[in-house]
Amino acid sequence: MARSVNFVWNFVNELSQRSIKERGVFLSAYDMHPYTKGAGKELGLHSQTLQCIAGEYVTRRKQFKKVRLNWRKSGGVRRSLGWIPVNTGAAQWK
Repeated sequence: MARSVNFVWNFVNELSQRSIKERGVFLSAYDMHPYTKGAGKELGLHSQTLQCIAGEYVTRRKQFKKVRLNWRKSGGVRRSLGWIPVNTGAAQWK
């Protein structure tokens, strides 16, 4: 699950960087939702989790005043910690 979260983070990072480069527009979390629509089924994540990732990305980009944040690595020596956003509305017990 952490690999899927890292994949979405990297996708949103690349999408944001490309939008700034081509159009000069900073995307908000709401603007990123159509680009991640339907990816939850393929990645095994809930749609609200994808929205939380996009919201967290926008918050951190504004906080650090960067055009592009660091990539999240899933493997190797310098891999990122397993961060999984959990929204209480999307949590389910099996």
